[in-house]
Amino acid sequence: MFWREEDETRTEYQVPDDVFDLVFKLRGNKLDIDHAFALSEALLSQLSGETCKKIGVHGVRMARSGNGWNRSQQIDATLPLSRRARLAIRVRREDGDEVTRISHKKLQIGEHEIEVGESVMRKLSTIGTLHARAVCCVPDQSESDFLGEVAERLQSMNIGVSKMICGKSAEIRIGDGTLFTRALLVADLQPEESVTLQQRGLGEGRLLGCGLFIPHKGIDPVFSPQQ
Repeated sequence: MFWREEDETRTEYQVPDDVFDLVFKLRGNKLDIDHAFALSEALLSQLSGETCKKIGVHGVRMARSGNGWNRSQQIDATLPLSRRARLAIRVRREDGDEVTRISHKKLQIGEHEIEVGESVMRKLSTIGTLHARAVCCVPDQSESDFLGEVAERLQSMNIGVSKMICGKSAEIRIGDGTLFTRALLVADLQPEESVTLQQRGLGEGRLLGCGLFIPHKGIDPVFSPQQ
């Protein structure tokens, strides 16, 4: 008989601090639902172009704006900015000091002026289920082709693909054009895989909030409405 006890001395995976989120308090009255492009322009006016090529902007979460699975279709609407509204920016450690300096600055986001407050650092998560509110894709691409392409990209990062769900499609206005996106949920990731996906993201459009993954509470609630 061969019997090996579990190694109790095995150390838990530690999340590296070379990539993290800076979460800023905000003060203002209103903001357009489709504010991604205007926000990117405002940040480009405050940060170097080189830094803007590397950061990821989660955008501003607002009441009733949806979570990617039930996103409002009224892209021209504005919503009130609550006291709990936050702007999260994913940064590399070497860019953290520069990005932090937007604190106490006023950003002109479309027709609305927003004051940026203090920030706190939020480490990446090791949770095994991640959600991206928007991943850039081809407008006429089928859902199965999209997921197949995503699977290939994840495998190229040495991320095992077990479960993925494609969410609703949406469009982000960028100047005179639009960017087509799909929401995406990836589940059953190992801690290292989860952190890698959060660090590297998927596809283009980071400054517009595309390809950025955040922890999701689980895959079951996503399945339930469809059953």
